[in-house]
Formats: sequence, C-alpha cells, structure tokens
Amino acid sequence: MPFRFLPRPHPEAVRFIPFYIGINFIGGVNLPFFPAWLESRGFTPESIGLLMMVMGFVRLFTVPVLGFAADAYAARRLAIILLMCLATVTFCGYAVAPVAAVIVMCSIVSSSAISAIGPLMEGVSLKTALRHKFDYGRVRSFGSAAFIVMNFGSGVFLAQTGISDFLVLLIGSALFACSMSLLLPAEDVPEQPHAKLHVWRDVKALVRQPAFVLFLCAAGLAQSCHSFYYGFATLNWKAIGYSPSLIGFLWGLGVLAEIVLFTFSTRVVHRFGPVRLMVIGTACGVLRWTLTAFSPPLWLLLPVQCLHAGTFGAAHLGAMHFIARAVPGHLVATAQSIYSAVTVGIFMAVGQYASGHLFADHGAYGYLLMTAVSLLAMGFALWLGRVWHGGALKAAA
Repeated sequence: MPFRFLPRPHPEAVRFIPFYIGINFIGGVNLPFFPAWLESRGFTPESIGLLMMVMGFVRLFTVPVLGFAADAYAARRLAIILLMCLATVTFCGYAVAPVAAVIVMCSIVSSSAISAIGPLMEGVSLKTALRHKFDYGRVRSFGSAAFIVMNFGSGVFLAQTGISDFLVLLIGSALFACSMSLLLPAEDVPEQPHAKLHVWRDVKALVRQPAFVLFLCAAGLAQSCHSFYYGFATLNWKAIGYSPSLIGFLWGLGVLAEIVLFTFSTRVVHRFGPVRLMVIGTACGVLRWTLTAFSPPLWLLLPVQCLHAGTFGAAHLGAMHFIARAVPGHLVATAQSIYSAVTVGIFMAVGQYASGHLFADHGAYGYLLMTAVSLLAMGFALWLGRVWHGGALKAAA
C-alpha cells in the first residue's frame, strides 16, 4: 500500500513540492522566532505590533497590484521567481546592517514579497490540480511537513546557539526556496495575456459581487484570528518558561494536525463544501482561543494546538475552493491576492497592532480578542452560505 502522504504521481504535482518545502522552511523559522529576534534587537511588544501593522498595511496595496500584474500578463511563474529573489536579498539585509531602520525597511519589503508569492502559488497549484486531477491538499501537505521540521529543528538549534543565529536559518531557507522556484512548471495551457483594461473591468465587477465581499469578510477574519498567535505565542510561552525546543514542538504540532486534514482534503471538501469548512474553522477558533487565553496546562494545550487543523486548515481549504469554484480562471491570481491583502493588510494588521498592546498589558488574555474575531467570522460565513449558490460569479458586468 503506498504511503498516504504522497500525492498521485503526476509529474506536474511533483514539480510544485520542492518550492512548497522551501517557502515553508522560511515560515517555519520566521513565524515563531521573528518576534523573539526583534525583541533581542531592542524592539518592545508595542513596537513589534506596530511594525507588523505597518507591514500589513503596505501589503494591502502591494499584493493586489502584483497579483493583478501577474494575471494581466499571464506571468505567474515569473512573478514568483522574481519575488522570491527579492525576499532573499532583503533577508540578507538583516545580517548586513541589523539596525532598527534597516530592519523596518527590510521587513516591509520582504513581507510584501512573501505575501504576494503565497496567493500566486496557491492559485497556480490549485488550478493545475483541478486540471490534472491530482490532490492539491496532499501536495500542499509537503509544505506543512517542512514547516514542522523547521519549527522543531530551529527550536532545538536556537536553544543551543541563541536567538542571534536566527538569521542563519532564515537566509539559508530563503536561498533554498529561491533555487527551488526555478523548478516550478510553466502554465499548463498557453495563455494569451489578457488586456489590462479587460482584466481591470472584470476585477471591478467581481469585487462588486455580494458573495465575493462576504467571502472576503468571512475568510479574511477567519485567518486574522491568528494575529495574536502569530505575533505573540512564542513570547507568551517564553514568559511561561517553555524552552525554545518545546515552543518549536508546539508550533509544529498544530501544523501536523493541519497535514492530517490536507491528506484527506479531497474527501473533506467533497463532504462539507467550501462554506461549511469555513464555518467549522471559525467554530474551532472560538474554542481554541478561549482555552488558550487562560494559559492551560501543557497536557491540555497539546490537544488545543491540534485545533489548528480547523482554525487554519479548514478555513484555508474552504477559501481556496471557493475561489476555484466562484472566480473566473483568468482572475484567480488577482482574487487570491485581494483575499490575501484584505486578510493580512487590514484584518490581521489591525489585529497584530492591537495584540501588541493587549500582550503588553494583559498577557495571554489578549487571545480573547481572537475569540471575538472568530465569532464575527462565523457570522459572515453563515451569511455567505445563504447568498452563494455554489457556482461561478460573473466576471464582467
């Protein structure tokens, strides 16, 4: 019996895997330990939250523009390669001049580049998976597995060497991802670049659709409920007394649960559909963040971390399959970029700024704001289920 985590042996599926691994190596070290590295450079919790808010607001403008350009010129693969090179250069900037002004500048540029890569990659891989009938979730699970490996490995490494060696892991991961981006397949079907005015007209029509607006609110809030977690979980666990290796394990445990979900993603999506998956994800958020706010003992925190399969995994699968079903093919990268920009440029940026002050003043109780965000996201998801008929939205007026 073949190993269940392996995707179907389609050559196009295999070519996505190395870059998914590389980009998740970056996330695996950057997400849990970047705030701790900033703290080691003299940043306070309030300034960390402010920096993350500024990064989010900049992404609000840069990510949709880059996605629109990739759609208008049908150059999604080239865009991914160039943006990955830019991110690698800016990560090196941390090491060349690790002073506050350079850190802020490099953080803004690198976050814009990495955030634009995400929706481009998701759109291309999901479209290719639907066309060639391979399991998108299983391909993506390789990236999630890489995230776990880097989570745990970087925790063990930094426990031995100190947080100053964070840059060694970050830059090494970026160089690997940059080289792996060259292996990405070209677009499956040769496309004639859409005229920019034509794409712009269709984008304006799409964002006026009530179902698409409700989707942005539901899916964007569902992901932004992680803003306190992404920004301050490591610092909170560090304050409790957890070691870097245990912190890395806790981050990896959540992603392991996500991998299990992605392994069976085709059946899960077929069983529940995009909107119900988003509702399930928000319900998991209400439970997860409420329990985490009260600093549960480790034996309870372990299963609570597994709810990441719902708060991120189910909500993400629902969002990706909504875009695949509801958005015209020539607007997928733009729609993915708009969704990403709204999520990290508005909801998560505001959430991380507020989280900085909440963590400084109230510690783990700041997670209760994420509970409220999850409840609001659930309301929008239920509303979307009443409005969307399950098919494609109009591309043009």
